[in-house]
Amino acid sequence: MTKLHQGDAFFIIDEVKAEMIAVGYVFEPPLIACTVRLRDVLESMTDAELVLQSGEIAEQERKHRQSKSF
Repeated sequence: MTKLHQGDAFFIIDEVKAEMIAVGYVFEPPLIACTVRLRDVLESMTDAELVLQSGEIAEQERKHRQSKSF
C-alpha cells in the first residue's frame, strides 16, 4: 500500500476503508478544514478585529487598508 503524506487528498470506498481499519489504520479528520482563503477572511474583518490578528498576511492586510485610505 502507498504511504500517504499529510495534505494528500484521496477518496476511498467503504470496502477499502473497512480493510484499512482491519489492518490498524486510524482515520482522523484534517487539522484544519479550509474552504476560503485567509486573505478573504481578513478582508471581511473590521479594523478592530484585524488589530487582534497576528501574522504576515494580517500585516499585509493592515498595510493594504492604510494605503487605500490615502
